[in-house]
Amino acid sequence: MIRVVASSVRGPAHKRDGLPCQDAWLAVPGPRAALAVVCDGMGSRPHARDGSRAATQAARDAWRMWSRSPTGTVEDLIRLLEVCWRLRLRVPAEQAATTCLLYAEDGHGRAALAQLGDGLIVRRTSTGAVQVHPSRAEGFGRTQALGTPHTLTEWSLDLTTPLEFGEAIALATDGVSEDLDATRLGGLITWVIDELGPHPHAGRLLRAELNNWPVPQHQDDKTLLVLWKTSTSTK
Repeated sequence: MIRVVASSVRGPAHKRDGLPCQDAWLAVPGPRAALAVVCDGMGSRPHARDGSRAATQAARDAWRMWSRSPTGTVEDLIRLLEVCWRLRLRVPAEQAATTCLLYAEDGHGRAALAQLGDGLIVRRTSTGAVQVHPSRAEGFGRTQALGTPHTLTEWSLDLTTPLEFGEAIALATDGVSEDLDATRLGGLITWVIDELGPHPHAGRLLRAELNNWPVPQHQDDKTLLVLWKTSTSTK
């Protein structure tokens, strides 16, 4: 079965300014196929929160259609997502710009990884090896996002195999990823699965950890989502 633990919290800067969290996440841990998406609305845009929430819902819309086909490409999935996102918005797209991180299984033995903008996608194999999905995010001063000028080639895309027993995927916005030591990514995923996963309110526990983020002077909203495949039976 597929398990998920995830949470989003407001960063200190947004708490201080009385602004809502502009991150959003959505997961569908289905029996045949799964979806996980994390988005980070650009704080400089007036409808960033709406943009990130719409993007998670658009990803679900696109995934449902894409997963009906055993031959659809990752590019097809992203084209659908971009159209669905714009149709869900009630404001101009440039006012609701958001990054997007996505893992999607299609139920036909394939899985898609997609990233536009900052953040982190990492896969931990059953042996504990860590595979970081390469990002095409630009340096300081330019963030690629839905709602900003970009092309399909600026997405970082990959078609891979679905999770096997003991494997996990983690998605994190830059409020989390920029503070993580690359050598400890596997340990973070293991901690979420082993320490938080067994609890009935695992998301609430993760939220508390994100609110008590140990890095000094952190300011950003934070989202972490971990999705993993475990045995079909539960204790």
